[in-house]
Amino acid sequence: MELDRETLEQAAEEALTRPSNAMFYDDRLFTTHGAVFHWVERDDDLMEESNYRVALDLIKSAADDGQPGTAVSDEHVIDGTSGHWLVGSLRTIYVQVYEDNVMRCRDCDEVAAWAVSRKKYGRRQFLCASHKETWDYGTERYGLPALEPIVYRPKFTAAFVEATELALSLQGYPVLDESDYSEREWEAFEKALKEAVEWTQREHALVDTCADDDAISERFYEDESTTHRNQWCRADDVDWNVVAEEYEAARDEYFDERAYEVYRWNVLGYNPDQLELDFAT
Repeated sequence: MELDRETLEQAAEEALTRPSNAMFYDDRLFTTHGAVFHWVERDDDLMEESNYRVALDLIKSAADDGQPGTAVSDEHVIDGTSGHWLVGSLRTIYVQVYEDNVMRCRDCDEVAAWAVSRKKYGRRQFLCASHKETWDYGTERYGLPALEPIVYRPKFTAAFVEATELALSLQGYPVLDESDYSEREWEAFEKALKEAVEWTQREHALVDTCADDDAISERFYEDESTTHRNQWCRADDVDWNVVAEEYEAARDEYFDERAYEVYRWNVLGYNPDQLELDFAT
């Protein structure tokens, strides 16, 4: 995606806008590094987590691209964490907006937008947009010759350009990487299913051995007729009551087979190691 200058400048202004009620211990935040992506670890869904982690990797890769053996991303990209008692940890990706050699306003620390000079070959004075107005006012007030200022175009970092492209792409489609999102969704499903199975196993903790648990679980997981094999694919799909019912069915089958083996051994005299020969009749 090829971004125009106006789009990047608007994105930079938004990223560097400091929240009015925020307190930070890192002077880079909202000064040189702007906020581009957020993820609330406790409340956001898997899609938000996937987008955050994919974006973090891509932005870091863009920062280091073309500079092998360096760690530019360590300086240009910050994976920040702030805690809150209600929502837990808030993760934020802060990206350095402009290159290190950017010129700043002579009257403040803002990135310069204009370069002006009193003399034809004099030293340039760099000004931000607001202080340029003060400069123009002083020129008119003291009758100094008005000079057309040169528009100054600071260079954006590769990391910030990548972050802006990713943010804009999410406006058209909500997922940055389908495979990453699907993999996380499947892992969450397997975790939820395992928790439901372990919850059911607790009901028989005093009776079933670890070997029994493993054998019954394997039978439950591999049974093609179970609901989790033909209907469920997300963590939210897992119904613990259904899992308990189908696990109990697998457990009954397992112990029925065990009982039948004991019956064959003790009553019918069947030896599982005995050689069986088929005779033609």
